[in-house]
Amino acid sequence: MARIIQSENGQLTRQFLINDEHVSIGRSNTNLIQLDETIISSNHAEIFTERDHHGNDIYFLMDLNSKNGSFVNKSKVTCKQLKHKDRIRFGHQTFTFIDDKDFLEKLNDETIPQ
Repeated sequence: MARIIQSENGQLTRQFLINDEHVSIGRSNTNLIQLDETIISSNHAEIFTERDHHGNDIYFLMDLNSKNGSFVNKSKVTCKQLKHKDRIRFGHQTFTFIDDKDFLEKLNDETIPQ
């Protein structure tokens, strides 16, 4: 599973779980992640999940031809594979992508002596 989180001054303000194959993002209330900002399109983007040949989830951000674009690590994207700690921006809203699998592996590497 994965999530996108939003923080302000180091404090978590919002978090959205990515636990469906397709998670819609936009201004419309039909989206799973609704962002109320006028420069965000009604149906702005989606995060979708695929499986690799090992059965691991791979996450992608796809812009849905939004007027103002979707950005990953300051680069405008149409479709981009997401990696742990990528910064995602829609309008003025910035999120951090957290891949729980990568997060837990890194946490274990730091806390369990090898």
